[in-house]
Amino acid sequence: MTDMESFRKEILNQIEQIDTGRIFTFRDLSFDAGKIANVAVLLSEQSRKGILIRVEKGAYYRPKKSVLGLGNLPVYQDEQFRYLTEKLGGYITGAYIYNKMGLTEQVARTITIATPHPVRRFNFKNLDVECVKAYCTDCQNTSNVTYLRLLDAIKDMKHIPGTTEQDIYDRIKDRYFSKYTRQELEKAVSLAKKYPPRVRKVIADILGDIEQSILQAEMAKTLLPTTRFNLNYKTKL
Repeated sequence: MTDMESFRKEILNQIEQIDTGRIFTFRDLSFDAGKIANVAVLLSEQSRKGILIRVEKGAYYRPKKSVLGLGNLPVYQDEQFRYLTEKLGGYITGAYIYNKMGLTEQVARTITIATPHPVRRFNFKNLDVECVKAYCTDCQNTSNVTYLRLLDAIKDMKHIPGTTEQDIYDRIKDRYFSKYTRQELEKAVSLAKKYPPRVRKVIADILGDIEQSILQAEMAKTLLPTTRFNLNYKTKL
C-alpha cells in the first residue's frame, strides 16, 4: 500500500467514526497541515459519490438513511444549531428560545445567535439567521447560557412578540428567579453586571420583589442614581 493509499484509508476511517447526521469540518479530522488539499479532494470525492453531503464549504455530514426507504434524512435542526453556535462561538437566543422558555407563544421565523463578534444576517440550509451582541465573552460555557438567555429576554422585553413588559417581568421573576438558590442568584447578578443599565435595573427590581435585599443593593450600586428608565411594569414594592 502506498503512502497516499494509507493516508486515504486513515481519513476514511476517521470519517466512519463520526456519527451519522453530525456536521464536521477539517478541524474534526487529524492529519498533517500540509495534507489539507488532499483531504479537501477526498471529501469532495465522497460528496460526489453521495457518501457525504456537503453543507457548506469545508463542512460535511454522513447522512442517516430513512428506515421507510425514503432515502437520506436531512440534518436535524438541533445539529444545525450545534454546528452554527460552535462555528460562531455563540449561543442560540432570541424569539426561538423565548418561546421554549414559555415567555411567548409566538413561533420565531428567524434564529438569533448571540456572538462575541459582529456577523451579518445569513441563510443556512433552511434557516434565516441573525446575530446579535453577546455581552459575555465566555458565552459558550453551558453553565452560563441559561442565565444569559434570561438576561437577553430582559434586554428584549419591549420587543418580545405577543407579550407585555409586565408579562416578561412576572414570568422571569416567578418561573426563574424566585426558584433560584442563593448561588444561582449570585451567578445571575455577576453576569448581569456585563449588561446595559436597563437590564441591571430590572434585575434589581426582581431581587427586591423576591426579598433578596443584599443582592438587590449590590445590583443597585452598578446604576447611577440620576438615571431614569422607561420601564412599563409594576413591582410588588
